[in-house]
Amino acid sequence: MRYTVEQIAEDRESFAPYRYRILKNGNEFAIFTHNYRGECERIQSFKNGFEEDPPFGMSSSFLTGGGPYPLGLTKAAESYLDQLSQKFEIA
Repeated sequence: MRYTVEQIAEDRESFAPYRYRILKNGNEFAIFTHNYRGECERIQSFKNGFEEDPPFGMSSSFLTGGGPYPLGLTKAAESYLDQLSQKFEIA
């Protein structure tokens, strides 16, 4: 499966969470959130609102890129999202 990551452009306070839209094969799939320290907070389905705490401690274990580099996902994150896809469909 092909995933794309986009940071959600929104006004935020200094300590507010960072949110990312994850697209699967070009369709909105999930929102991934981490706090200002880079600690993973949650992942939520676009389709049905199912939400859970991701099994990653830090966003660097989930996301790649940033700054001058395009955003992407680690191999572990892709594998996790493939498994999570089933939960999103049935939840």
